[in-house]
Amino acid sequence: MTTTDRPDSTERPGHHWREPERVQEYVTRMDANAGEREQQFALLARLLPYPAEDPIAVLDLGAGYGAVAAAVLSVYPNASATLLDISEAMMSVGAERMAPFAGRYRYLHGDFADGTLPEALRGPFHAIVSARAIHHLPADATRSLYAACAARLLPGGCLFNLDMVAAADEDAATVYRRAETRARQQRGAAPAATAAQSGHRHERFHPLGDHLAWLRQAGLVAVDCYAKWLGNALIGGFRPPLRG
Repeated sequence: MTTTDRPDSTERPGHHWREPERVQEYVTRMDANAGEREQQFALLARLLPYPAEDPIAVLDLGAGYGAVAAAVLSVYPNASATLLDISEAMMSVGAERMAPFAGRYRYLHGDFADGTLPEALRGPFHAIVSARAIHHLPADATRSLYAACAARLLPGGCLFNLDMVAAADEDAATVYRRAETRARQQRGAAPAATAAQSGHRHERFHPLGDHLAWLRQAGLVAVDCYAKWLGNALIGGFRPPLRG
């Protein structure tokens, strides 16, 4: 998980989350808006195609402090989760937040900045999930990562990504910004930092249509945008089941 802030071009995508101060600021901000995010994560968990009692294996990419994995483990009491993250500071927060799921999860220190998954993550997995992490990657790496994830799914398994996508055009982007500013004002939150203030540049997110095309190119079916909240989209698809 992360904000819309992007790292400098000389830094590997996502590696700025190793900074403890940045992590603490992010966690505080996410806690202030927890209700909306919990609803989004709960919807993601409901999209998984398995009976609640199944002992499914889940991989959470860019897991941060474990909010998405926790949502899935809450719905699936017999499930286990592997949480991949590059930030030891995030994992330290996650050790506290994930305490109710002790014995059912493990953190793996690593990243997917090159569009590949660590060799240790051979799977296979019933579900691969991610939230606000993959948008760090350039287009080629995003396409490669979706393919790597699809290859590690069991037949019938699923991949779901809740992340930021580009607005259709600048007019739509203006509408997004206006609505988000009003939401922050209603919550009494401080205005969002500009790229200059944050010290990071904001690169253009990938269009929704590109994400859906890359998921289909990875061999997934039933690919769709299952929900959308302004510039945040819940996208995903399923590995085809074995034919008997």
